[in-house]
Order: sequence, then C-alpha cells, then structure tokens
Amino acid sequence: MPAKNPPPVLQARSQDLTQAFYWLGSLTFVYLLLWQQDGGFDLGLGRFLPLHAAMETASIIVSMLVFGIAWNAYSHTRPGNVVLLGTVLLGTALLDFGHMFGYGGMPDFVTPSSPQKAIVFWLAARALVAVGLLITATRAWQPMLHRHSRYSLLVAVCGYVGAVYWLELFNAASLPVLFVQESGLTQLKIDSEYVLIVLYGLAAMLFYRQARRGVAHNAADLFAAAAIAALSELCFTLYASVSDIFNFAGHIYKVISYGFIYRAVFVDSVRQPFAALNRALAKEKLWAAEQHSFVRTLDMLDEAVLELQPDGRIASANSGWWHLTGNSPGGAPLAETIYADDRSAFLKCLGDLQNGRKDEFHGRFRIMAEAAYEQWMECRFVAERDDEGQLIGIRGVLRDITKTYLQERHIAHMALHDALTGLPNRVLLEDRIKKTVQLARRTDARVAVCFIDLDHFKNINDAYGHKTGDALLLGMAKTLEKSLRDGDTIARWGGDEFVALLPGLTSAEDARNVARKLVSVMQQTYELEGQPINATFSMGISLFPDDSDSVDTLLAHADRAMFYAKSQGRNNFQLFSDMSARGLGKKELYIQSRLAQAIRDGHITSWFQPQFAATPDATGQRPLTGAEALARWHDADLGWISPGTFIPMAETLGLIHDLGQLVRRQALEQFARWHRLRPDLQLSLNISKRQLFAPDFVDTLLADAGHYGLPAAALILEVTESVALMEVECAEERLRQLVQAGFTLSIDDFGTGYASLSQLHELPVGELKVDISFVQRVHTPDGLRILQAIVNLARALGLRTVAEGVEDEATASTLMQLEVDVLQGYHLGKPCPAEEFEKLPFFAGNPAPGLALAATG
Repeated sequence: MPAKNPPPVLQARSQDLTQAFYWLGSLTFVYLLLWQQDGGFDLGLGRFLPLHAAMETASIIVSMLVFGIAWNAYSHTRPGNVVLLGTVLLGTALLDFGHMFGYGGMPDFVTPSSPQKAIVFWLAARALVAVGLLITATRAWQPMLHRHSRYSLLVAVCGYVGAVYWLELFNAASLPVLFVQESGLTQLKIDSEYVLIVLYGLAAMLFYRQARRGVAHNAADLFAAAAIAALSELCFTLYASVSDIFNFAGHIYKVISYGFIYRAVFVDSVRQPFAALNRALAKEKLWAAEQHSFVRTLDMLDEAVLELQPDGRIASANSGWWHLTGNSPGGAPLAETIYADDRSAFLKCLGDLQNGRKDEFHGRFRIMAEAAYEQWMECRFVAERDDEGQLIGIRGVLRDITKTYLQERHIAHMALHDALTGLPNRVLLEDRIKKTVQLARRTDARVAVCFIDLDHFKNINDAYGHKTGDALLLGMAKTLEKSLRDGDTIARWGGDEFVALLPGLTSAEDARNVARKLVSVMQQTYELEGQPINATFSMGISLFPDDSDSVDTLLAHADRAMFYAKSQGRNNFQLFSDMSARGLGKKELYIQSRLAQAIRDGHITSWFQPQFAATPDATGQRPLTGAEALARWHDADLGWISPGTFIPMAETLGLIHDLGQLVRRQALEQFARWHRLRPDLQLSLNISKRQLFAPDFVDTLLADAGHYGLPAAALILEVTESVALMEVECAEERLRQLVQAGFTLSIDDFGTGYASLSQLHELPVGELKVDISFVQRVHTPDGLRILQAIVNLARALGLRTVAEGVEDEATASTLMQLEVDVLQGYHLGKPCPAEEFEKLPFFAGNPAPGLALAATG
C-alpha cells in the first residue's frame, strides 16, 4: 500500500524543527570560530554602547510584544504555558531595562553604572527566562486550573523583579562580586552562567522531544530559543572585556533566542486562531454548498419544507409547497391552510411546541389546496430553541399521502367488513362487543348478542342459484340495518348467518321487543331477478351480564339459542336465559366446558371402521382394503357423546386443530403396527377446513408419518366437498402440495356440495366417497340413477369410488353391480377400538384372529 501523507500540521512542525537545527548549527559554527580565534578584538566601549542599547531595546520590545500577545489573547480554553512565557518575558524586559542602564558608560540610574550592576540585572533576567522555559517544557500544554492564576503569576514575577531592583539599587553591598575590573569575570559569575546553560539545555532537550512527537504547539521554535540561549550564555563565560566580541555575540544570540520565543507565542496566540478561523470558514463554505445541494434535492421531491416563525406564520418554504398547495406561502399562518375540521387538532400540536411541552410532533391533517379532492398531508415539525431554551422557530416537512391514506382506509375497511354486504365482519364485531361490554360494566347496562340464521337458505340457493342467494343476503342485510337503532351493529358472521349487537338495554324485555320488530319486518317478499322470494330467519339471543361476561361465551350461547329456535319450527327467536331456566342446553354447556380438558387428557380416542373391496375374491369373501379413523368420546358422567355434537363444537371453539392432531397421531401410531403386517392396507383420515389451511399442515403431516415409519401412499386424506370444491381457489394449491408429497386425496360426502365438473377435473383427487344419503336411496329409481351417474363420473375421471353407510347385503350387491370400488358400513363392520379391530376374522387373513399380532407384539 502507498504511504499516507502526514497531516499538514505535522508537516509544518517538521519543517520548523529543520529550520531550528539550521539556525542552531549556523550559530554554533560562528561560536566555534570565535572560540578558535580566542575572541578576536575589542569593539571599544564607545562603539559598543550604542549597539548594546539597540540590542537591549530590541529585546525589550520583543519581550513586551510577547507579553502583550500572550496576555490579551488569553481565554479559559487556551494553554496556560503561553501566558507563563509572556509573563516571564515581561519580567525579563523590566530587568533588561535595568541591565541596559546599568552598563558601564551609561548615565547613572539611581546608582552609578558599572559592569557589576549590569551583570546582576543580566543574570537575574537570564535566570528568569531559563526557569520559565524549563517550567513551560515540563508543564502539560493545557489551560490554567483557575481563572485568576495568571494574575497570581504576574504578581509573582513583578515581585521577583522588584526584589532584584531593590537589592541592586539599594543594597548592592550585600551582593557577591561578579566582575573585577582588572581581571574580568569572577568564578561565581562563570559558574552562574554554566548553571544557566544547564537549565537552558534541559529545556531544549524537553522541547526537542516534544517536537519529535509532533505535539500541537510550536515546540521546535521553543527548542531553538532554549538552545540558542545556552549558546548565548557560553559566550558570556568567555568575555574579558565588557565590550569585546564575545559580549557582542552573546547579546546577538539573546536577541535571536527572543525572536524564536516571539514566533512560538505568536503562532499559538495569533496565527493558530486565524488558521482555525480559515478552517471554519472553509467548513462553512462546504456546509453552505451542501445545504444548497440539499435544497435543490428537496425541490426535486414532492415534499414541502417549511420554516415557521414562533407564532406559526410561514417564514419560508421551498418549491414543494407550491407544488402541493398551488399557492405561495405569503407569510400567512400555516393553520389557515389546514382543513377546518382538523384545525383545532393541528393548533393543539403546534401549541405543544410553542409551550415547550414537546420538541416535535407527527400528524396527519387535511389541507385546503386548489385540488378538488380531499388532500391529506403527513406532517412532521420540530422546535428550534436558543441556548436559553427560548423558541426561535419551527421547522417542518409536509408530504402528500392522499393516495396512500385512501388505500390504507380502503384496505382497513376490507379487512373489517364483509365484501358482499359491506357489514362489519367477525373481527370488527368481536372488537365492538368487547368495547360495548366494557362500557356496560361501568354503566350497569345490558347488552344483547343476537345470532341470526336464514331458514332454508340452501334450498333458495339450489332453486334459484347463488347469484340470487347473494342478492337475498344483500337485501336482508339492508333491511336489518335499517330496522335497528342508531348505535346498534349488524354484522355478517359468514354464509347466511348474521349477528346483531344491541347495547344500552335495561332488561331482557328490551331485547325481545327488538327481536319481535326484526321478525315482523323480515316477513316481506323480496323481488330478486324477477322472482318473488319470501325469507324467514331463526334468532338466538344472549345477554350480558345475565348469561356471561365473555365475548366468546356470549356468541356461543346466542348460537345455541339460535339452533334451539330452529328446532322449535324456525321463524322465531329464543333467549338463552329462557333455555337455561327450562333446563335446555345444559348438556351442551357441560360438553363445551369439558371438551378442551378431554382433548388435553386424551380422553377422545381413535376408533377404526373397516373398508372392503366391493368385488369378492375367489373364496367369496370381500377383502379388507383399509380402515377409516373416527373420533370417539366417552365421558364418565354423560357416557358416549356423539361426534356430531363435539366435532362442530370443537370447530366453533377453535379446538378442531388440537382434536384432529390428537386423533391423527393416535391412529398413525396404531396403523404403523398394522402396516408392518398388512402393507396393502390404507388408512383414511378426516381433515377439517381449519387443519387443511394451517400454514404448517403439510410439514406436520409429513413429520408425523415419518415419525411412525409410514409412507405417504398408505394414507388417504378425506376432505369435504364444500372445502375442496366450493373453495377451490384457496384449496387447490394446498391439495396439490399434499398429492406431491405422496398422499391420496378423497372427497368426502360427495354429491352434497353441488360441485361443477370443471372444478372436480381441476383438483388432484384420487377418490370420491359417496355420501350416505345417496347410498340409502339406492333402491329407489332416482337414487339408483344418481349413484350410477356418480360412479360413471368417477370412472371417467379415473377416480376410485367409496360408498359409506352400507346397511345390508342387498345394498352391497347393488353397489357391486354399479362397479363401486370400496364399501363401508355397519353391515360389513362397525367402528371399534384398535384392540377389537385386530381380533376380527377379516383382519389377519388365513391365521386365526389376532394370532399374527400376538406373535409380533
């Protein structure tokens, strides 16, 4: 990979360090030249004093500039090291002033000038700079701990300067001798210079390490300043005369050292803020360009972006506002464009932003635009506040969701309403019953649930066709809806069943009055497709809280009361409470309460009814071809309960899936033992509508068959004609999945569903099971002709036929002559438990009954 270029700051610091070494090398070379020549010559005091005054004046000016920059550019976020350097150089400037006027040959400054006086001020100034640089190098480059620390530092430095002035001007006798006119520098003076050299050297080493690490501050220039100051002090260890070349070179080096300090402080205090400002301006320009790009992009979208004033007036808007509303914002209040019915809700949301209760809100509102149709907007607004929390503006985005909203509303209506009648469906009805019951609990009111079923609707469908039947249902729905009170609900439960919800009743008599009214208005003639049709209905009514406080139980009780009304001659209504008072329906209630427990405990078991070939074999016996698994329930209190009772109840209570799974697995477990002995046998299983359309039914069935080691070809799945054919669009895909898995499909109760030949031809079935009602009429001419037609139809489609309900030999013989393939009925074998089935003579064939099974068990 190519090496990455270092950041610009690190590049600049590297260049500064290179420049520092250039200066340091050059000055070191000059120093060595002077040292080799042993000083060279003396400039003479007359020529040296102007030069000295100029150099010291330059040093003082640089020092004061450094102090001014460092002190006035101070902030609580700036490093305290800069202030430290500036304050130290202020002290050195004051001391250098005393040094300049204390130099030999200068006018008297309080006391006579002399080399001793000048050296005292010089060493005091140089010591202050050396210590200041060393502290700056060792201190972390960070702000001062306390905001008033710089004043304390200033007082300390000024105190130090004042002490030096006091000692030299008013107590000079107490100071050691540093210069002797005849012999030059004393050893103490030279040693002091070497101490300063060590201090400068330590500071230089620390600054050099910082510069190599690439620190943010200008450590390279500070390194150069400390190192050159050390060279300066080396010069001051060698001069013999106060005006010789070493003294002159030392002052020059000092001025250069101050220049580097000035540059370091200037960069940190002046140039860096300007660089940061330039970077900020560049970012601002980039941000402005991005904002301009964003605005242009927003203008391409069908969305309005608004800036509102705190009072809700439109301050600005993009072009999307014009596209959505057809007019310019014009500084008007946004609320004036909101639809009148939605305006109060919008103002409340806007008020929450203005009052600080919320920082943003989402909502859907209609706006008044030039469009002729109702226009819905999805709005999102956020509050803009200053540092003190005061509202300074509101920003918002509006998006036209009219099409989406109308589609959502249509989909929601379809999900909650019946497609034919437009009435609420089961989902919406149950929700309304739940809410009505909750309200009735608080108001101590009664609620009636009325289950309504048309009488003999099947006959109307058979006689006039389904189109006329649908028209009758639609007319009845409109009649019921008009006859009910405001606040009542009429819903379609399914098929020819409706449910009426009557809230706010005071007694059961109120429900009876409504029921009488409905019975009377329904006694009318409907003109449908040019045919006059009279229709009646049977109604069952349950009451909250008299009969139950559960939605499911209220519906179930109303359903039972409706069936009781049908048993009483139809065209009437019955209250569940009246049934309970007369002891009616108690058995059904008991069965319902025990059904779920019986399924969980496995009290419902699988029985088996044998199926035989219609044509006898060579011995004159009809061979056993398979068995049908049937559910049987024996209760300890009620005894045997008919499947015609508990299976529909399981459908109603949503237990049919658990019931079917229990019976199926019991049957598969038993049939697996038989299949090892008689692999030619097949097992028929009844599949309910709810089981068939369960998402995981195919996978579960295959898993069960695999668990018991049974091939799919050994299993016949019986589905009713109404499920397989009347709902062919929904069932066809699932039935094909089952056939592709290897199962055989059988249409149960064939002949009762009025399926078309095209529907039957489309489905992948392998067997037709003729309904018992046709088998029982086989001895009548019409019955015989119908059976013959069914058998011929099956043969033409290549389907096997099974006749159930064979009660005598005459029926069996006739069915054999009609070439029915399989027979099933009490004449040939009754349903029985597995252990009895195994003992029947026809099961084991030649061996004695049960012998083969006993041998394998």
